[in-house]
Amino acid sequence: MLKVQQILDSDNLKDQRALFEFDSSNTDEEILLKFNLWTRFFYVKFFPVRDASFHKKIDLHNLKAYKAEIKSFLNLAFRGASKSTRTKLFIAYCICNDVEHSRRHIKILSHDMTNCKQFVTDIYNLLVQPRVKQMYPEIFEKTDTKREETMLSFTTATGIKVIADTVGSSQRGSIQEEARPDLIIFDDFETRETIRSAVKTKAIWDNMQEAKDGLSPRGACIYLGNYISEMGNVQKLVERESPLDIVLIIPIIKDGVITWKERYSKEDVDYLQTSSDDFAGEYLCRPDASKDIYFDREMLDSMEIKQPMKDIAGFKIYKKYDPSHRYGGGGDVAGGVGLDSSASVFIDFATFPAQVVGTFHSNIIQPEAFGDEMYNEANVFGGCIIAIENNKFDQAVLKAKQLGANLYKSVKVQTTKVLTASPNVYQYGWNTNSLTKSKMFADLKKAITDGLIDLNDKDLIQEAKSFTRNEVIDAQPDPRDVSNATRHFDLLTACAIAYQMKTHAEAKTVESFIDFHTEKEEINPAE
Repeated sequence: MLKVQQILDSDNLKDQRALFEFDSSNTDEEILLKFNLWTRFFYVKFFPVRDASFHKKIDLHNLKAYKAEIKSFLNLAFRGASKSTRTKLFIAYCICNDVEHSRRHIKILSHDMTNCKQFVTDIYNLLVQPRVKQMYPEIFEKTDTKREETMLSFTTATGIKVIADTVGSSQRGSIQEEARPDLIIFDDFETRETIRSAVKTKAIWDNMQEAKDGLSPRGACIYLGNYISEMGNVQKLVERESPLDIVLIIPIIKDGVITWKERYSKEDVDYLQTSSDDFAGEYLCRPDASKDIYFDREMLDSMEIKQPMKDIAGFKIYKKYDPSHRYGGGGDVAGGVGLDSSASVFIDFATFPAQVVGTFHSNIIQPEAFGDEMYNEANVFGGCIIAIENNKFDQAVLKAKQLGANLYKSVKVQTTKVLTASPNVYQYGWNTNSLTKSKMFADLKKAITDGLIDLNDKDLIQEAKSFTRNEVIDAQPDPRDVSNATRHFDLLTACAIAYQMKTHAEAKTVESFIDFHTEKEEINPAE
């Protein structure tokens, strides 16, 4: 170590450079030591306090991705953990010191162009620092080949390209001198804005997959993000964890101990807890601990996820039909244009706890065809009662009625001051409005909290985990604004409607079903 210090204190640029450079013959430990020496030698201002222990893990996984020893590294350290800064420093270090230039095309992708542009600019500024340019003059030396040096992209004289782009744009056809990108860094690819829109989230995921599929055979991805939701693309990446897809989740405090105590005091953490809009998501990396979570997380976590015993064209069946049991189903209807999904859920009410026995969801099925689908699904469970949402796309209700389905029927609320000849006007299907929506979700919430129902289906449980109090508000987005189509929690809505059929499941004819959510007097159709 004394010799290393002597080299660092000397004016011998050749020896100093040899101390920092690496190739494939160096071990991970050697490269990481060189990286830490290099960063402190040139950029001491980035290290006002000592590193936390988790920084070693960040550096190691960044190196593993760079060396193509893993396929991806998802870095979900808390906001303020310096994950982006260390990654920028690492890329700059490799550009300068990898003598084999094993990565030649590096892409930075973000949701916002400003972020990825700043990422590339920061790497460029690290490389043009006067002391760095003095030691590595070849990086930006003048050549006969025309190269770009902008805030969006730059190409070094050593043949390494760094480029910024957004995850919202197509990633097809991106090549550099007939070479595909070999390292992609996704930074802030998921935000609260994208989480609110199912369409944006799906489009971003498709483009991320497109970018990943376009990597060179030895390519890898580094993902930098915050764990703010269980309904977005970060959650998908978390669930893909494997020996080749590393997931690192670092909260600011764990088991009562601050994970970077050299940087954050207890007072700092207390202040963040009171001032942050989402302390649980951004600092604890626990979206499940958010104060807005609606359903009991402990109960949901305790539910066993079961594999369907049968799958009939997307209709997953979890239990065999028992003629002596009481069943009911609910349906949430979509337009079949790829935005939200039409979904159905069937519940067996004769067991304790009640069991979700069948689920279906599709974002391409047309409303009329969904009426057929629910009729056939109900017949699997003895032609049980079904309640299909009738707010819009009532073709599903009409089709099911035409087929003779055992449809839920309610008293239609009088909307005019002039009374009709018969005050007892019925409507088929379930009407979700500001009154019924809050009640049906509150009933389902109580059932989950009290252990009265097992959801069984993985997707249904996941929707319940991500459902927030704000979702109960009956806000209707502009249907013309497709780009901002919000999440509809289709399976969960269908489940909440199905659970409302508990009191009606014993009825044998459609005339027995009345609406318990109006102020009208209950009517007995048998009278």
